[in-house]
Amino acid sequence: MRLCTLRTETGEDVGVSVPGGIATLSLVNASAGTRYGPTMLDIILKGEAVALAATIASLPEPALLGAQGGPDFGPLYRSPPKLWGVGLNYVRHADDLGVGQPTDAPGSYLRPPSTVIGYGDDILLPGQSQRVTAEAELGVVVGTTCRDVSPEDAPSVIFGYTSVLDMTAEDAIRVNPRHIPWAKAFDTFCSLGPWVVTPDEIPDLSAVRISTVVNGETIASNRVSAMMYDPHWLVGYFSGGMVLEAGTVIATGTPGAGVIHDGDTVEARVDGVGDLRNTVRLKPAEPRGVTRG
Repeated sequence: MRLCTLRTETGEDVGVSVPGGIATLSLVNASAGTRYGPTMLDIILKGEAVALAATIASLPEPALLGAQGGPDFGPLYRSPPKLWGVGLNYVRHADDLGVGQPTDAPGSYLRPPSTVIGYGDDILLPGQSQRVTAEAELGVVVGTTCRDVSPEDAPSVIFGYTSVLDMTAEDAIRVNPRHIPWAKAFDTFCSLGPWVVTPDEIPDLSAVRISTVVNGETIASNRVSAMMYDPHWLVGYFSGGMVLEAGTVIATGTPGAGVIHDGDTVEARVDGVGDLRNTVRLKPAEPRGVTRG
């Protein structure tokens, strides 16, 4: 099953890809008398994916999105319980930064929910960085709250996979690698979606190709099989030290990053999962405060 979040005239709705279009959750519920959701995160937390797929398959004519033109995608959801990023999981990206690839454990960082945007939203360049890069990644969406999961059992707790655009204030890292949390934490620095795809839709995860594309030019591209730490291993690793709540997203690392500037269009193309696209804009100046007297 392929699911997305849609912006509508009345707010946001969950969309499900069906032959001929996108079925909206609100109309599926109205047609079937069900109460799924109402949000993407609710579907994950309540474990409704299998039942929802069966309900849609039972409807004689699934209710499709009636708006003209293409769908207006929103972020999958705006506040993942945890949003983990994995650094330097491909040799090529270590070369981008001129550093050695970790050999004992993956580089990693947590980022705040204020970084999250969706398909078509603007990536805002912060004034504190003169070199921002964008990186396509495969995202793992955890479907079951878990801890101490082995890599072999990781598939049982994965809800699905999504496309990620991960931005970095690269000049901050070059000054000092300890700045990684700050370099990753600026508003709009993590785009998710537009689709989350359940594992049954991906027959060979290792063959999935991830590509970073800037203004139509492929900057870097590689397969999951080239990762040092594969997605199942990463779920095991992160769950070994803390609870991973359902809805947690793990961005699994990029094959390579592209420098981005005002007006650029940047894409994460993840085969079998979806293409994610955003436009880059300068962050507008903000008032420094008001003097009261």
